[in-house]
Amino acid sequence: MADNIAALCNALSTNEHFAKKDGDFIMNTTGSYRLARVYLGKPYLSFTYEEMRNLAYIRYMIQNQMTFYLAAMTDVMAYIDTAHTSATFVEPPPLLPTNPTSITISCLKNSSLY
Repeated sequence: MADNIAALCNALSTNEHFAKKDGDFIMNTTGSYRLARVYLGKPYLSFTYEEMRNLAYIRYMIQNQMTFYLAAMTDVMAYIDTAHTSATFVEPPPLLPTNPTSITISCLKNSSLY
């Protein structure tokens, strides 16, 4: 359906009728109002010509991001499966010292007040 965005923009700019359907997903123009409607079942979104044109411009960026996301998903899922089935747990080292006063003293030594 994304391939039809350019044709929908052309129909909006010339005020022509346009309609494409793929199952419950429908894209069409709405008469003389120069609006596009995108349906998924009964709910729909309305878009102006400018909004559809912007969507057509960023379509390739979104497609590229989805490609990278889907490629990374296999690595993430492999990591999750390995971590989930792991029988051992390695506790991470603490981020802060257990004695908070040592932090205060070291900060005071570095200041001009000490």
